[in-house]
Amino acid sequence: MRKAIMLLALAGIGVMLIYAVGEMPPMGDSGNPDKTHVAPRYLEHGEEEAGASNVVTAVRLNYRGYDTMGEVAVIFCALCAVVAVLGREKTGLSRTHMDVSRVKASVVVRTTVRFLVPVIIFFAIYIILHGEETPGGGFQGGAIIGASIILFTLAFGLPESTRKIPLKSRVPLESFAVIAFLAAGFTGILFGANFLTYIMPGLSEHAAETIRQVMMMVIEIGIGFAGGIIFTSIMFAMIREDKYELQPDSS
Repeated sequence: MRKAIMLLALAGIGVMLIYAVGEMPPMGDSGNPDKTHVAPRYLEHGEEEAGASNVVTAVRLNYRGYDTMGEVAVIFCALCAVVAVLGREKTGLSRTHMDVSRVKASVVVRTTVRFLVPVIIFFAIYIILHGEETPGGGFQGGAIIGASIILFTLAFGLPESTRKIPLKSRVPLESFAVIAFLAAGFTGILFGANFLTYIMPGLSEHAAETIRQVMMMVIEIGIGFAGGIIFTSIMFAMIREDKYELQPDSS
């Protein structure tokens, strides 16, 4: 009986989804609402209303700010799930199969990575800070930071990476994006505006614009660094093995 009810419920949901898809406007049609109202509004008034000359950043942090806040919360929840299942690395105990292998990365690789990683991180910071005016932003910069740390780990091993970026330094940064969004949201409420409102009522135009730019910058920095650290922590959890579980590679 229970299986029959579940099958009927799934069939009903399937019928509703098929009907909804059939009623959707044709994809790419010039008469769709996103072509006639949404996109023109973003392009014509995005910089004035959202405070960012980069339209993508204006949409992501302002018009779709709630959605972006949900995205960073989902990324943080993904980290929590991975850590709950796989656990954190243990200082002096966690290794990878690469760390116990007798074949080590060459001096050329290590030297190149040692030179490139600071340059990559510097470029990531530039991407984060200039996301309001040029292509880029917090998500892109965070992905670059995470990739640079992965590159360093592949060259120098997990113990050296965790020594450079210890757990006690990563934990506060992992929730930085969520905290930045909540701080910006409640700042708007304190000024009598809606949650996640960047223009504060009761202030002069210059002061309100300055506060808006600072709030958006803080959120971008939070997304960038939190994203990079979350990618790093997930990678550390997925590749780690405890020392007693590993055997030296005979190759």
